[in-house]
Amino acid sequence: MFNGGIAPLSKPPQSGVAAFLLFLITFSFLLSPLKVLAHPYTGYVYMPLNASSAILIEQSTGRVLYAQNPHEPVYPAGLTTLLTALVVLDFLDPDEVLIVGQEIRNMPTGFATNVHIENETITVRMLLKAMLIRGGNESARVLALNVVREYDGRMNIPYMEAKQIFSRLMNRRAVELGAINTNFNNPYGLHSEQHHTTAYDMALIAQAFLQVPLLAEIVAIRTFEGDSLGDVWHHAPNVRNYNWTNGNQMLPDAPHGHPYITGLKVGFTNAAGHNFASSAYHNGLGLIAMVFDSGDTGRWQDSRRLIDWAFHNFAFRDVTGANETVSNVYIYNPRRGDSAILDVIASQPHNVLLSNREYAYIERKIEYIFPMENDEGIVMLQAPIADSQIIGTAFYLVDGMVIFEAPVVAGREVLLRTFDSDMDYQIALIRETIFTRRGLPYWFGVIGTLFGIMGVCFAISANRRAKRGRWG
Repeated sequence: MFNGGIAPLSKPPQSGVAAFLLFLITFSFLLSPLKVLAHPYTGYVYMPLNASSAILIEQSTGRVLYAQNPHEPVYPAGLTTLLTALVVLDFLDPDEVLIVGQEIRNMPTGFATNVHIENETITVRMLLKAMLIRGGNESARVLALNVVREYDGRMNIPYMEAKQIFSRLMNRRAVELGAINTNFNNPYGLHSEQHHTTAYDMALIAQAFLQVPLLAEIVAIRTFEGDSLGDVWHHAPNVRNYNWTNGNQMLPDAPHGHPYITGLKVGFTNAAGHNFASSAYHNGLGLIAMVFDSGDTGRWQDSRRLIDWAFHNFAFRDVTGANETVSNVYIYNPRRGDSAILDVIASQPHNVLLSNREYAYIERKIEYIFPMENDEGIVMLQAPIADSQIIGTAFYLVDGMVIFEAPVVAGREVLLRTFDSDMDYQIALIRETIFTRRGLPYWFGVIGTLFGIMGVCFAISANRRAKRGRWG
């Protein structure tokens, strides 16, 4: 029972085994990183989109903010080249010079042609720009062929065979990114029933794409003018000059420009319809939006609606600050003179992506290591406790779902109350108060005690004299 008394000295508050277990738990907490748990948007919202399938995610966390048929199969068209670019940079250096060959012949009707000429000397970097800015499907062929030459080791491999190998490399890379419902069979989005993906998978691919600085830089270019080699030297240059305008009409200063758009890519085939992958950044919040089969103008409207809604409703917010007191807890049997209330401190600051509604309704619950309860059901911790010792875990919840958890630590050292500590406390108290007004009761007590002792001694002495006189 917790009655505030001193624990018996013959029974320490923790056995050796219990103390060792506490050490192991504390040590494991110290080694464990704080956890941020992914969670869906917990509000209820409907946006009338033109798209048959759409998704909106935050770039750094991958959290899904909005989704409409995100796992339905769709045809990606030119959005395919986002994955193509990732595979290319797995094998080729951006400044490597390639020679355009016969692989650019016999392009399917309706696909971008006359971007390159045979025997042209061009860098990988420039081919990526042609593919991502100009929408050059010939560029994708040249890159795919040379990746397979590097991967397979055969310089004379025909393009059609190389396409199959490159497609396997693309699908392998997609699986690595978690895009498990994607299957590509060409590098630029030529329509095929076997060439499909989902809005969710393409968002994962775009997230990885934007993590490559060169690629993020390329898709942000509104217009480009330059030649095929740039500043790279080649012993037998056959240079071609270019002048391109990005098909992304939401880049700043474009016809449907948005001030916070940073990229990405448009795509179209008759079967796929008008697709658009967009990225945006504002006030520390990065977004990726995917819309499929939205219509020629609908894709700009849908993307703007998604992006503006997210910027209005979401932000990274401080859940805990550095050395912030998040709660307090009672201590059972603290050293006398010490406070019986201990501050509970956040182990580290943390910033979490939350909607306005989530931030308004966020809850915090703390689970303590080895908690106790007194007769009134009040949670208590047993002394002793070291300064900054991990004493539990704080869980942050929205609508009952944990969105973040992290250890909490003691705000100070808490010593165990013992007989010796009580004596030390009394001695220290006397020393502090003996020559102050608060010390008057001690003086009166001492004087009263002395007078009492003197009275007893006088009485004993008088009694002895009386007995001697009686028997004298």
